[in-house]
Amino acid sequence: MTILPFRSDQKLTDVLAHQKFTLSAEIIPPRNGSEQEKVLKQIEILIQAGAQFLAVTKGAGGSLRGGSLPIAQAIKERFSIPCIAHFTCRDLTPMEVENHLMDHHYFGIRNILALRGDPPDGQPHWQAREGGYHYAYQLIEQIRKLNQGTYLSRPFGPSAESSFPTDFCIGAAAYPDHPNEKERIDFFQMKVQAGAEFGMTDMLFDPESYARFVELCQKQKISIPLLPGTRLLKSRPHALKMIAKFKTHIPRETLESLPELEGPDGITRGLELFMKFTEKLQSYGAPGVHLYVISDTQVSSTAFRRLVDAGVAK
Repeated sequence: MTILPFRSDQKLTDVLAHQKFTLSAEIIPPRNGSEQEKVLKQIEILIQAGAQFLAVTKGAGGSLRGGSLPIAQAIKERFSIPCIAHFTCRDLTPMEVENHLMDHHYFGIRNILALRGDPPDGQPHWQAREGGYHYAYQLIEQIRKLNQGTYLSRPFGPSAESSFPTDFCIGAAAYPDHPNEKERIDFFQMKVQAGAEFGMTDMLFDPESYARFVELCQKQKISIPLLPGTRLLKSRPHALKMIAKFKTHIPRETLESLPELEGPDGITRGLELFMKFTEKLQSYGAPGVHLYVISDTQVSSTAFRRLVDAGVAK
C-alpha cells in the first residue's frame, strides 16, 4: 500500500452523481506579488455562501499568475471541499506535461480540467512548441493513458520497473455558442473519445444555448455531465464586453433589462437574471451552475445564498 503525505480528493463525477444540483465557482490566482491571503478569504466567503466545490484557473493570456497548484491543494486540505485544477498544455512538451501531472497526483489533486490554454495576449498566430500539443484532446489522451498506467517511454536509461496508474478525473471545456454547429459538437466529442469524464462550458448566458448543445450531445451519444459556466452581469456595457471577449450569445431581453451604468440597480437586476437563468438550467437537466467569479466575490456569494435559501442546491 502506497502512503502519500496528502489525501486524495473526491472525484467530481462522484460529487455530481450524488447531488441533484450543485453550486460551484472558479477563482483566479492573484497576480504575482499580490497579497496571498486575499484569495484564501475569497475561498472562505464562497464556501460559507454554499459553494460545494471550486476550480482554480491557470494564468490566462500569458498573465503572470502563479500558485494554481498550491491554491487547489489548500482548497482540498484546508477547506475540505473538492477542487478542480485547470491544467494547460499550451507551452509544454509531453514530458513536461507528465512531470507536472505527477506533481498534482502526489498532492492528491484528482480533478483536472484539461485545456490547451489561450495564446498570450498579442500573439494571435501562436504555434505550439516542437513536439508539443496543438489541441486539448491530445492532453486528455495523455492523462487517460496515465490513468491506465501508460507513461512516456524513456529514451535514455532504464524504463520504470512498474507502471502505477494515476487516478485523475478528467474534465473538458465545451463551447455551446461556437459559431459552427458541426465543429461545436465535433470538438467536444473528440475530447470525450480521448477520455473526458465531465464537461464545463465556456462563458454562457443563454440557457437555450445550453439546451441545444445538450441535445447535440445526446444525438452523438455523449452522456458525461456538463456544467454550465456563467458570470453575473451588472450592466449592459458589461454584457456587451462579455459578448465581444467570449463570442457568446446573450438574449436580447437580457440585454434590454440591464441598466446602462453599473451600480446597486445593476447588481439587483443581475441577481434576478441569474436566478431565472439557473431556474431554466435546472429545467434542462443541468447538474449545477458554475460561477466565474473574477472579482465579484461578494455578489457571487449573495447569489449562492439566494439559491441555497430557495432550496436549489441539493
